[in-house]
Amino acid sequence: MVEVGQEFNFFGKVLQKNDSTYETYPVNVLTEDLENVIVRINRDEDVSLNKIYYFETIATQFKEKVHFEVSKFEILTETDALEAKKEELLKLFYNYAPIITEEIRNDIEAVIKKLENKVIRDITEAIYKRFRDNFYLYPAATKFHHAYISGLAYHTHSMLKLAEGFLKVYPFLNEDLVNAGIILHDMCKIFEFDTYEGSEYTIRGKLLGHIAMGANLVDEVARDLGYSNEEETMLLEHIIISHHYYGNFGSPRKPNIAEALIIHFIDNIDSKTTVLGEELDLVGKGDLTSSIGVLERERYYKHKLSKE
Repeated sequence: MVEVGQEFNFFGKVLQKNDSTYETYPVNVLTEDLENVIVRINRDEDVSLNKIYYFETIATQFKEKVHFEVSKFEILTETDALEAKKEELLKLFYNYAPIITEEIRNDIEAVIKKLENKVIRDITEAIYKRFRDNFYLYPAATKFHHAYISGLAYHTHSMLKLAEGFLKVYPFLNEDLVNAGIILHDMCKIFEFDTYEGSEYTIRGKLLGHIAMGANLVDEVARDLGYSNEEETMLLEHIIISHHYYGNFGSPRKPNIAEALIIHFIDNIDSKTTVLGEELDLVGKGDLTSSIGVLERERYYKHKLSKE
C-alpha cells in the first residue's frame, strides 16, 4: 500500500487521458503490476494513449483519493531499460509474437553476415541497420497475418527457415538473392502503420504500400552506394515488386526470376499456415475452426492426431 508522500516509480500503459482545470491533469495508467492508478501530469506536457511509459511519481492526496504526481516520465522506447525488460513489458501489455527477439535477431544478422555477393550484402545491410529497431517492433499486418508486435520479424525469420529447405532441394536458386529478398521484401511495412501497435494504416501505407516503398528504398540505397546500374539491384527490386504475385494484391509484376517465385511461395506458405495454426489453437480436438479469411473462408478440422 503506497502512502502519501512516498515515491512510486514504475512502468505503465496509458489507458485514458482526462481534462482538468487544475495545473495537472489526470491520466489512467495500468502499471506493470496490473494495477490501475491515476497519475497527474503538468498541463504543458503530454502522453500518448496506448503507449508504455516509465513514470517517477510521488503519492499525493487529491479529493480524498491517492493520485501520483509525476516528476519525470519517458516513453519506453527511449528509456535505457534493458532490451529484455522492454520485451517483457511489450509482451505484458500487447499482443506479441511468440518469439524471443534476441534469438531471431541473432539468426537474421547471421544470415546477413553470410551474404557473399558484395552488392547484395551492402544494400541489405545498409537498409537493415537503418531500420533495425522498428523492424523488431512492427507487425506484418493489422489483421490478416502476424498482426501483433514483432510480427514482421517473426514472419521474416520463419521465411528464412523455410528457405533453407528450398535451397537444399533446388540448387539452381541463388542463396544470396533468396535470403536478401526475404529480409527486404516486407521491410517497408514499418511505414504502413501509424505505430508499432499497428492500429491504423498511414496515408503513405494506403496510397503507396510497402511494395512500392520497398522498391524505392532499394533504389535509393543502391544509388547512395553507387550500385544503381548493377544487375543485383534490379533483381532485388524485382523480388519486392513481384512477391504478392497478383496485381490486385499490390504486385505490379509477376515473378520472372526463380528466386522471386520461391519467395512468393514461401511468403504465401508462412502467412497462411501461421494463421491456420493460431486458429487451430483456439479449438479443441474434434472441432472445426471458424472460417479463415486468408484461406478462402474455409473451416479446418482439428483431428485427434493434432499436436497440442
